[in-house]
Amino acid sequence: MLNKRLNPILKVALAVALTLPVLLTITNGELQAASESTIVKPVALTPPPPEMESMQSLAPLTHIYKANGAVVPVGGLSVHVYTNTATYNQMKSLKVDYRLERWDGSTWIVYRSGTSTKSNTNVLKAHSDWTVISGYYYRVVSVHTAMDGSDTEKTTHISDTVLF
Repeated sequence: MLNKRLNPILKVALAVALTLPVLLTITNGELQAASESTIVKPVALTPPPPEMESMQSLAPLTHIYKANGAVVPVGGLSVHVYTNTATYNQMKSLKVDYRLERWDGSTWIVYRSGTSTKSNTNVLKAHSDWTVISGYYYRVVSVHTAMDGSDTEKTTHISDTVLF
């Protein structure tokens, strides 16, 4: 009977023992809450890319009203790349070609890429989960295409950069 009551207590004690070092640090023999300085920040292996804000093609669009993409850190060296394309009306086909690019110190190189297509819709969301190399800057370049019979509209979006 005593053994059954101790089992949940031991589980809680083990969970606390495993998470406590993450939340607390010992400095000069004193127990303190972990600060942001204990969080490891990425160190760039290359100079940063030229300053550039998120960008979209400047051509006037008649069908596409939203076309964007982003690279989102999800922990460690894992990233979630997503794109979003939306049109005012249903199109025969929406397509997005997207690529995750890595800055090598002088130019952007394609690191990973993907394509997604959807028929008879006005919204296309595409995403990929990839692993990156630490110490580099990354961005997403996405080319969004809306096709409605003989009329084709295309725009390109470049995301902000993220250092891993």
